[in-house]
Amino acid sequence: MGALASGAAAAVGTGAFNIARVDRNMEVDIVDDGDAYLGLESSSKYAEEKDDGQLEIAFDGSIDGQNGDGLSDNANYVFTDVFSIHNNGTDEIAVTLSDSLDSIGWETEFPRAYYSFDKIGTTNDVNGDGDFTGGTADDGAFLAPGEELYVHFEFVGREAELENGRDDWPGSIGVYAEAKEDSN
Repeated sequence: MGALASGAAAAVGTGAFNIARVDRNMEVDIVDDGDAYLGLESSSKYAEEKDDGQLEIAFDGSIDGQNGDGLSDNANYVFTDVFSIHNNGTDEIAVTLSDSLDSIGWETEFPRAYYSFDKIGTTNDVNGDGDFTGGTADDGAFLAPGEELYVHFEFVGREAELENGRDDWPGSIGVYAEAKEDSN
């Protein structure tokens, strides 16, 4: 009977634990936007990496190389290849832009943000491969590891009804990415 009891105890207790603590080293490095897992790089005179390593987008003449100081009233403008988004991670991702820092959504039509998987250059292409709507999976902007896309902006000031004038334009832009569900 003693052997049976000890065998049953061994079967129940082997490999089981209630609490464990295992300490490991972790290394984190802060890098410039272009080198991050979600890389952001300037591809025009309307975006640049600042001294702090963060990408800044400006259409107000504040970046060296811009010849103008802003947008004309009652006019439409298209800026292509403003910056690129790179997937420097290991999973396929879905990408979108947001015009707000507290939610994911592109609620404004001014400017319209769209993307292409290749540079558009100085063509009159205002469609690209898709629009950013704020829905990562819905936008169709999927990037495999090592892939990139280009971000373009269309400002419509002519025949447009801006409720609050310039205040309708976003003061900041969020770039959001999430791993695709079927990605490993």
